[in-house]
Amino acid sequence: MGSFGCIIQDLRKKGFKETIYLTNKRVSSMLRQVLPICLMFSLLKAGPVSWDNPGQSPSFKKTPETLKTEVEAELIRAKLDLASAQRHWQQMEHILEIRKLEAEEKLRKAKAEGTMIDQDLENAELSLKVAIANARANVASAQLNQKRLEFEAETKLGLAQAAVTYEKIARIGEIADLQKKWNQIAINKQISYPLDPVVDGVLRISDRRISFNGIVNDELAKDVCERIAFYNALDSQAPIFIVIDRSPGGSVMSGYQILQAMEASRAPVYVVVKGYAASMAAIITTLAKRSYVYPQAIVLHHQASTSLSGNNTQLAQQLKWTKVWCDRIFIKVADKVGLSLDEFVSRMYAATVTGDWKVLGDEAVKLKWVTHVVERMTEEGASTMPTPPAIENANLKVATSRQELPPLNPFDVWWIYDPTTEFILR
Repeated sequence: MGSFGCIIQDLRKKGFKETIYLTNKRVSSMLRQVLPICLMFSLLKAGPVSWDNPGQSPSFKKTPETLKTEVEAELIRAKLDLASAQRHWQQMEHILEIRKLEAEEKLRKAKAEGTMIDQDLENAELSLKVAIANARANVASAQLNQKRLEFEAETKLGLAQAAVTYEKIARIGEIADLQKKWNQIAINKQISYPLDPVVDGVLRISDRRISFNGIVNDELAKDVCERIAFYNALDSQAPIFIVIDRSPGGSVMSGYQILQAMEASRAPVYVVVKGYAASMAAIITTLAKRSYVYPQAIVLHHQASTSLSGNNTQLAQQLKWTKVWCDRIFIKVADKVGLSLDEFVSRMYAATVTGDWKVLGDEAVKLKWVTHVVERMTEEGASTMPTPPAIENANLKVATSRQELPPLNPFDVWWIYDPTTEFILR
C-alpha cells in the first residue's frame, strides 16, 4: 500500500481531530522516500558505474527506463493517495456539518423541553391556586352552614322557651286556685304538738321545722339559731324539728353555735335525718336530745381536718389548739355513745383505714349515734304550696365536683366529709 493509503487508514482510525497532524507527517515521509529515487535517477543519467575497480561504486542492474517507470508509478500512487485523502477531507467536512446540525437540533429540542417544563410548572401553580380557592370556598360554605344551623337552633330554642312561658302563665290561675283551697284546708286544720311525735310508728313533723341542708357555715348557723329562738318565743313547750336532708358537715364554730342554741332552747329540739348526715351534721344529730333517722339513711363520724401554715413552733401551737377545741366537742359525742375518746377514734380506724366511719340508720341506733329509727315520716305543718323549681333553659349548668370553701374564722377548723366533692381551702 502506498504512503497516501496509510494516511487514509490513519484518518479513519484516529478521527478528524488528528487529521491535519497525520497528513503533514505522511507527506514528509513520502518526500523522504521520493528524494532518493530522484537522486538515483540523476545518477543514471550521468552514466553507468562499474564495480570492477575497488575505488568505484558498483553498477546498477536496472535500466533507466525501468527505474523511470517505477518512479512514475510511485508518483501516480502518491497522487491517488493524495486525491483520496482530499476526498476523505471533504467527507469529514460534510460529517462535521451533519454533526453540527445534529447538535443544533438537540439544542433546539432541549430548549423546547425546557419551555414545556416551564409550562408544566405554570399549570401546576395554577392548579394549586384553584385548589386553594376551592378549599377556601368550602370553608366559607361550611361556616355559613354552621351559622345557619346555629340560627335555626336558637330559633327553635326561643320557640320552646316561649311555649314553656305560655304554659307557665296558663297554669298560674290553676296554681292560685289550688293555693286558695290549700290555705282554706290549713285554716280549718288543727295541728297538735305532742312531746312524743311518733304516733303509730309514724314520725309527725309539725310546722315548727327548720331545714338543715348543705355545708354548715355562718349563714346556716345564723338561720337555725334565729328560728330556734323564734319558735321558743311562740311556744316554749312544743318540740322543734331540725330536718337534715343532706349535709356533709362544715365549720366547727358554726356547728358549735347550733349546739349551744339547741342546749339553751326551752322547747325540745329534735333532729331528723332523712338522707345523709356527716361530720359536724352527724355530731349535731348525736348530741340532740332526740334524733330520728330512716333505716337507709347514712350517718358518718370522723376526725376533724384543718390546714396549717407557719414554722415548727407555730404549727405545734396551732395543732395543740385545734386538738383542744375539737376534743371538747367530740368528747361529748364519745360520752353519748358510751365510749372514751380514744376508743371512739380507734373504732373509726378499725372500721375503715381513712377513719371515715359510716353506717346506715338502723345500725346508727344500735351504736347510739341516733335515738330512734322510723319507717315513715309525715310533714304535718305544710300549709302553703311549695315553690316549683325554676325552669332551666337550654344552657344547663354543668355540675362540678369541686367546691371552694369560704375562709374560716380565727381558730376555726373544718369538720366536713363528702367523697363526691373536692373541697378547696382558701
